[in-house]
Amino acid sequence: ATYEDLYEYVYGSAAVIGLQMVPILEPATPDAAAYAVDLGVAFQLANFIRDVNEDLDRGRIYLPLAELDEFEVTPEVLRQRVATPNVKAALAAQVERVRMLEARSRPGIAALHPATQPCIEAARVLYCGIAEEVVAIDYEVFTQRATVPMPRRLAVAAPAWFAARTARRRFGSGRTSSH
Repeated sequence: ATYEDLYEYVYGSAAVIGLQMVPILEPATPDAAAYAVDLGVAFQLANFIRDVNEDLDRGRIYLPLAELDEFEVTPEVLRQRVATPNVKAALAAQVERVRMLEARSRPGIAALHPATQPCIEAARVLYCGIAEEVVAIDYEVFTQRATVPMPRRLAVAAPAWFAARTARRRFGSGRTSSH
């Protein structure tokens, strides 16, 4: 019904994954967990924005109804599966939230071990890029599926892989052995 409800759901499904990964990614600062939560929520919200049509097929609406209502978008309006100006404005507001969460998460990536930063940065660019692709298709989520194009995925992932390998050679894993 509200963003707070959605946040609670997303915290339990996506944010906890980020929290579980934090120790593996070797942060240099103890506040990395808060950044991981923001990034996990941004990832999940980007998926919800992209998947509005598929979620309707499952009888689900994951976007906050109270916020949709601010744009005069009701569940019935969504079920018509037409990207009206109001639907587009409501989706644009959610994309802005993804952008805000993504921006808030960036210091956490910089605080990770140098060998893990490139991979998480690539994930940030590609997952949050889903929301940008929704914008690129003019919020037509009922007739098109927003995906990050393969050339863009390769342009982001390949350099990240090489940067991670180089950093791993230069800095090691950062972990100390107990034997």
